[in-house]
Amino acid sequence: MAYTMGINLSHDRSVALVHDGEVIVAIEEERLDRIKHSEGFLVQGHFERLTKTLPMKAVTYCLDVAGIGIDDLDLVVGNRPLGDGGIRRILRELPIRDKTKVREFPVPSHHLAHAATTYYSSPFDDAAILVVDQAGSRFPGSSLIEKHTVLTGTGLDIRSVAATTYPADYSDLSLGLFYDFFTTKLNFVTRFGTPGFGVFGCGGYPEAGKTMGLAPYGRPRPDWGEWLRLDGLDVRVSQEELQDIWKSLYAAEGAGYEPRVPRSWDHPFARDIARKAQDELERAMLHLADQACQLTGQRNLCLAGGITLNSVTNQRIRAEGPFAQVFIPGPAGDSGNAVGAALYGWHTLLNGTRRTRMRSAALGRAYPEADVTEALRHPGFDGQLTARRAGTREVAELLSQHYVVGWFSGRSEMGPRALGHRSILADPRHPGVRDYLNEEVKHREPFRPYAPSVLAERVSEWFSFTGESPFMLLVPHVREDRRDQVSAITHVDGTARVQTVDAGTDPVYHELISHFYDITGVPLVLNTSFNDNGEPIVETPLHALCTFSRTRIDYLYLDGWLVSKVDATALPPGHPHLTPLDPAAAAPPSSVSQGR
Repeated sequence: MAYTMGINLSHDRSVALVHDGEVIVAIEEERLDRIKHSEGFLVQGHFERLTKTLPMKAVTYCLDVAGIGIDDLDLVVGNRPLGDGGIRRILRELPIRDKTKVREFPVPSHHLAHAATTYYSSPFDDAAILVVDQAGSRFPGSSLIEKHTVLTGTGLDIRSVAATTYPADYSDLSLGLFYDFFTTKLNFVTRFGTPGFGVFGCGGYPEAGKTMGLAPYGRPRPDWGEWLRLDGLDVRVSQEELQDIWKSLYAAEGAGYEPRVPRSWDHPFARDIARKAQDELERAMLHLADQACQLTGQRNLCLAGGITLNSVTNQRIRAEGPFAQVFIPGPAGDSGNAVGAALYGWHTLLNGTRRTRMRSAALGRAYPEADVTEALRHPGFDGQLTARRAGTREVAELLSQHYVVGWFSGRSEMGPRALGHRSILADPRHPGVRDYLNEEVKHREPFRPYAPSVLAERVSEWFSFTGESPFMLLVPHVREDRRDQVSAITHVDGTARVQTVDAGTDPVYHELISHFYDITGVPLVLNTSFNDNGEPIVETPLHALCTFSRTRIDYLYLDGWLVSKVDATALPPGHPHLTPLDPAAAAPPSSVSQGR
């Protein structure tokens, strides 16, 4: 009956707790300290030396959920990329009496942590594992850093097959750094720290998802040549080469483009840069998938690393790559390495044999009724909010009337995607919903798409897709005969980042969407994360009420309570409820034809 704790000390610091092979709880520190990405840096001394702090809020959270104390842990395994001293910090700062319980991965460690996350969570007994991210571990005594790695998983054993590295001077770059280079040039950056902090001196954290979202608005540019050199398992480009490419293209086509002015992304040059960066990334990842297949001879593939949050690339690997099946865990980025560390500790260090497939990313805690009612009684909401008990059918009715609903249900999700536990929901049929959400609710760029959560048993009727996508990490096409019906979730290129919702895994969310299907004939809802621009996804009932009260979300479903604002009838101009759908346009088609 062993408890193994994993601690991720990279960006998106996080903690996971495994009990006899099952992940019983996992949480990112940002959900608790409310600092986006929660890097955890402290500045020390006259030379501004950066050091990491432990995600102690997440440690306490996981122990509380399990109902154990820190000395009840059998093992603690930590990880951080580069030369980090992470284990020394855990040994020094974690208040566990028996320090021999604190262990680490063999060096290099970071890609092995990613591999453990995806393989041990997968349904496969044998698989190729491909890890691609921005920065892996630095090899001791050298300037070389893990770039991308191919491994195999067989039974409970993970071993490295082949790997590439890049030097710290950026005379060669990882694929994550390649994509971040252009993301920072487009000024898609979450600001934190000093102006020169972060990769390429961007002053923050590159928001690669925005580059991915903008890419379909750009034109294919074969005339710009190929930016990445594919050489066996390696993919090569230097920072100097990218700087030269940028300067040359900017001089030729960037007139009028200024990245720091409002709506700079709407310049044709910016759109084409995003498209080209995305096209090059997809070409490289398909190449690496082919290499992984050739090197391992496996038919199953497990993907992990920050690049695998690029769901468009994942879709192409699944649809066009050489593998029969592909698995990507919900927390595929660095936050998920807490899960990998804990599972590695269980399987490799404690020789545990029990494996449990990750079917849901809802690995946080569920809040008891007392916490919900206490939050509802918070004096800060006096006279502003009303609440009563309500069921999912009533929420579906509100969605069908084009209201925006905050949705707080059960355990919180691990990873960057809201998957029907901490979500904002809306009617996917209404053509004005996307702009309203972007402008009035989420306060973000209007080119960014929204995702559908669809009944798993209906997905092939609406999308060119069969199988599972529970973690919203695949982007198939919306069937051509359905696009006009669900315009709010259909991106400019006819795609959507799909989440399939299974009744056995997510019964409450499935019930809600089923009611919406009964009412509208559409078996899906628009789903986005429950947060405002620049803040982490809400975690607690009080977080949900605070975000609800200060945004233009119309209603909040809070674990069986329906919360509304006293002035709920005062809708702003342009609200989707004020512009009902044409009944003929909203009606489902009489037959289903083969989609693209």
